[in-house]
Amino acid sequence: MTRSQTIQLFMIASIICFLAGGARAQTYIAIDLGTLRAGSARVHGVNASGQVAGASGHPHGAETHAFFWEQRGGMRDLGTLPGGDYSAAFAINDSGVVVGTSNTSTSMHAFSWTPSQGLHDLGTLPGADASSAFSINNRGQIAGASGAHAALWTSGAIQDLGSLGGQTSEAHAVNNLGVVVGVSDTFSSPHAFLWKDGAMQDLGTLPGDISSRADHINDNGMVVGASQGSGGVRAFIWTSSAGIEALDSNPSGVYSEAFDVNNAGQVVGEVATALGTRAFLWTSQQGLIDLNESVANLPGNVVLTGAFSINDKGQIVAFGLKSPKVSRHQEITADSHVHAGPTRVFLLTPQ
Repeated sequence: MTRSQTIQLFMIASIICFLAGGARAQTYIAIDLGTLRAGSARVHGVNASGQVAGASGHPHGAETHAFFWEQRGGMRDLGTLPGGDYSAAFAINDSGVVVGTSNTSTSMHAFSWTPSQGLHDLGTLPGADASSAFSINNRGQIAGASGAHAALWTSGAIQDLGSLGGQTSEAHAVNNLGVVVGVSDTFSSPHAFLWKDGAMQDLGTLPGDISSRADHINDNGMVVGASQGSGGVRAFIWTSSAGIEALDSNPSGVYSEAFDVNNAGQVVGEVATALGTRAFLWTSQQGLIDLNESVANLPGNVVLTGAFSINDKGQIVAFGLKSPKVSRHQEITADSHVHAGPTRVFLLTPQ
């Protein structure tokens, strides 16, 4: 063999090894975030620093409070607004500001929370008696709902975002450019919407479906959510160039929903399988990936049933069941949180 042939073979072997390495699925290490008391937890958001927000209470929902979690201090109870006994945190921005909902002595109100100031009541739209906060961007804008309409809080002022012609609407996410997505009644059925510069756009539904909802939008304008029809519920991606498209051309069940998308276009959510609902990661290169098969240290008595947020570092927050009665290789029914044990929350970090 000549020197040039040897070099060629070495280069080919190197390329094969590189491609094989690139084709390997991403793996994760999981941290069990625990609970506030002897009970369950749900998780909703993770920021760029790996700080997490959610809610935790007893297994059947009693004494549920919003929580803030970070590696150094663990899980912190955020309490409730004055007069309340329930709260839940739905989002956290990169500054560590948490938003969510708490009851008061009279109704449910949106709140923001910081370590220095604690819970702050965000108030309601004029004439409304209730509100909820579901998202906060790095500029401090907060998206949610008040009364029957989607609402946006900017510098403490609340704005009614209107609707698509129906009576009700709800904002689920706001990106760092101030673009809002959510769901609104139309004259026929609820549809996903995108709100920008004072105008609300109907994002439509997947072909053959009758309703849809948008759950998140990244800074590139990619929207994710779910579309529903007679065949079930299907996760979707929407872009201004391609419109609304099914996340996966061959979903493995009658239900899937995309809850979050980061700026790299990685999507997380939950999907129905033959073994019950499972947490998934989706990428354009690899399609749907069951996160239960991607976590190197996932205990045998844990099943990840949903993933709700992913940051730009690829860290994911997921929740699932933790019980000697469950296994990711056996079927888990929708009411397993009652029969098989409490739900727990996990931070998954790429390795």
